[in-house]
Amino acid sequence: MRRALLIFLLITISHLTYSQGIKDAQIRGTIINATDKTIKIGENTVPISESGEFNFTSNNINSPIFYEVTYANLYWVVFTEPGNTIELRFKSGDLSSLEYKGDLKSSNDYLKKTSILNNVTNDFLNNKWVQIHSQKESRFISIIDSLKGLFLNPLASLPEGNKDISKDFTKLFKADVNLGFNRLIVQYPERHFNYTGEKDILSQASLDYVNSPSIDNLEFFDLSNYKRFCVSWIDYKADIIINANSLSKHYNLKKMDAIFQLLPEIFKNQTLLDYWLSEYLYKHIEDNGIANSENYLKKFNSNCRTEIYKTKINELYTSILEGQKDHLVKTYKTTNGFNLQAHIFSPDNIIKGEKRPAIVIFHGGGWNGGNPSWAFGKAKHFRDLGMIAIAAQYRLTNRKDITAIESMSDARDLIKWMRLKSDSLNISPDSIVAYGWSAGAHLVVSTAIFNDSLRIPHINSIPNAMILVSPAVSFVSPSIEWKYSVFGPNVSLSSVNPVEHVRKGLPPTIILEGRNDSVTPLDGVQLFYDKMLANGNYCELWIYDGVGHLFTPSYLNDSGWPQPDKEIERKAFNQADEFLRKFGYIH
Repeated sequence: MRRALLIFLLITISHLTYSQGIKDAQIRGTIINATDKTIKIGENTVPISESGEFNFTSNNINSPIFYEVTYANLYWVVFTEPGNTIELRFKSGDLSSLEYKGDLKSSNDYLKKTSILNNVTNDFLNNKWVQIHSQKESRFISIIDSLKGLFLNPLASLPEGNKDISKDFTKLFKADVNLGFNRLIVQYPERHFNYTGEKDILSQASLDYVNSPSIDNLEFFDLSNYKRFCVSWIDYKADIIINANSLSKHYNLKKMDAIFQLLPEIFKNQTLLDYWLSEYLYKHIEDNGIANSENYLKKFNSNCRTEIYKTKINELYTSILEGQKDHLVKTYKTTNGFNLQAHIFSPDNIIKGEKRPAIVIFHGGGWNGGNPSWAFGKAKHFRDLGMIAIAAQYRLTNRKDITAIESMSDARDLIKWMRLKSDSLNISPDSIVAYGWSAGAHLVVSTAIFNDSLRIPHINSIPNAMILVSPAVSFVSPSIEWKYSVFGPNVSLSSVNPVEHVRKGLPPTIILEGRNDSVTPLDGVQLFYDKMLANGNYCELWIYDGVGHLFTPSYLNDSGWPQPDKEIERKAFNQADEFLRKFGYIH
């Protein structure tokens, strides 16, 4: 995994920045032998004329801006200020030919040099990542400080009185570089533990060092590294509070308690305080559900003074409630004060006392992301086919008290709960299908293979059939960091790797897989399938050409948000329906 520092990448216009006078700013230029018809400046796509010229106007800006510029396979950053005009010229495909004239020439020439340095620094960090983070604190900070100096020291040699090197440019550039490198220092203790097993906390001298520049400053809000640093700093400080809390309570709940205590101490600026409260609460609601957020929502609404952030949170809350109006929501498990819910979609024509086949759906998201709403669409599909469909909530990994071991336990306990409550849920307890994609498919397989969590006599977690989409059923040579973040430091990967535990008597299974899947590769899925057959289990494997993970076309990156080929996805899902018909779950 590439770990780019992104020292000065993108700074966007914000309603929070300080006023420098509202004026237009222009970026115009000429591309020699232009091959593309557009150039992207920030979020704006700007047309290029037949002669290679383009002109972009940033209207009514009130503060300095660093714009990310992309053209073809080239990337760089341009600095501008209200009332200025930046002129540039370069040959298509050759960033080294980039020349500036007009306003702020020296500032942008400096950025051009640092863009090259940024690439070299990132390559160094990527190649030495584990080695650097295995050093003792003083040595680690010395290395980071040296790298930081490569960006900052040349500023001192710039000609004095150069009007093109504005005070704003120097101040903002220094702040962004400091924030980018200081973030690495804040994250050092956790990464050092990952690679060495040695627990460490930052010394007071290091804490004082990284806490500069001050983050309680609206001027820095749009710097590319501001928000990244703030998250790392807030999380680090929150953990100190959490570690002093001895209550038996889910870490995510403890963290929100700490956030409401900590943020007023860090941010005296009300707008920044409200922004960060809203950011943490928004993510908490999305990841943990409103059942675990009600009291924090009330506290936020009583403390927030910035209407835009109050509206943002309450619109999220309202939209979640709206999305739950068409189905029943039940808590199936509570652990350390944390509620886990089953979202139950029942056919309209079901009658009292009737038992229907059921399907429980586990969303993907790398074990650390996602929520039940991701599965609502599939749940409605199976409901419309006559099944009781349940979109599952499970605990997400957080590198603290929850790993995928707990996620696996939740999946097993939900199926046991479905059987235990089968009468009231109108479920046929011997006709339960488990469906999952990516990490969710790992949880599905875990319910069948590793079925030893909640102890209820005569009730087990083994589903009667399994549907696996782009499944994580074989872990091959994962990084130490990945293993730690998903399963923690004390779990043998072999003990939770489904492909190593296939046995006779597993439920009938269908697997839907893209041939070019880079996230859950076909080789591992094929091995799981072969072992299923070798052990006498019923298993179908359907491989789809030209697509990768979750049916994303092979010409696209399949490791991010799914971008499925709709026709192939339709064929695959129809195949899953045929599987259900074959075994009598739908007609």
